[in-house]
Amino acid sequence: MSDRGALPTMPEKNRGVTFIIPALNEESVIYKTVMDVHHVVRECLDDFEIILINDGSTDRTGALMDELAQRLPRVRVLHNPRNMGLGRAYRRGLEEAQKPYLMLLCGDGGFPASSLPPVLEKIGAADIVIPRMTNLREVKTPLRYLISRIYTNLLNIIFSLNIGYYNGLPLHRVDLLRRIDITSDGFGFQAEILIKLIRAGCTYVEVDVLGAEQTRRSKALRLRNIISVANTLVHLIVELATYKAPSFAETGVSPAADAVAAVQPGGAQRRSS
Repeated sequence: MSDRGALPTMPEKNRGVTFIIPALNEESVIYKTVMDVHHVVRECLDDFEIILINDGSTDRTGALMDELAQRLPRVRVLHNPRNMGLGRAYRRGLEEAQKPYLMLLCGDGGFPASSLPPVLEKIGAADIVIPRMTNLREVKTPLRYLISRIYTNLLNIIFSLNIGYYNGLPLHRVDLLRRIDITSDGFGFQAEILIKLIRAGCTYVEVDVLGAEQTRRSKALRLRNIISVANTLVHLIVELATYKAPSFAETGVSPAADAVAAVQPGGAQRRSS
């Protein structure tokens, strides 16, 4: 993996992670989701915190989150008075984060706790650890899978990248996240963050994991959701077409555009061009 243009690495001791778990009306799965995450993370990390965000739920999601915070150490809850969207929930979690790394996990269990260890093992290997779900075809409906592949391929073509999955819930360095403006409120915020950080010279590794969407919702079948995907693409293109990568001069680093590495299946490595 190339070090040319890489940002300063975190000291070995600074590997604590803030996990953000937002949820909207997920009372049927939120309790088990958080319990599973807490159990796995406790086995993998010495330093962590879990921030639960009740994003305006009208069911018992918020109450269950409060119960979890009382029962489990290192867990706290934020309640949004109304639904703010995934992007805003992420930004609020980022503002509250007290650890050097940050990772989003969805409250519906779409990223199972069992897939966390290989991601956490890569902490420090690069600035960004990108989970790449290898079973998307199995956990998504055919139309959702098609939309996902079109979305990924279009972003790769437009921005000359080769990311396997933009919505895989990457693990980021908090200090780098706080150096960029995140403008997307919907699911497109993840692609926005990745593209902006990579353009700024950040390194990344991709890790193969399994996904499991517990609620199995098929909202992507609705016309308004297809329109939402199209709107997200337009927003990203407009936002990023004129985007100027931030200067990390304060860190004493001059980021290089080609300082991007990815781990291929089987452990082979390559450099993005």
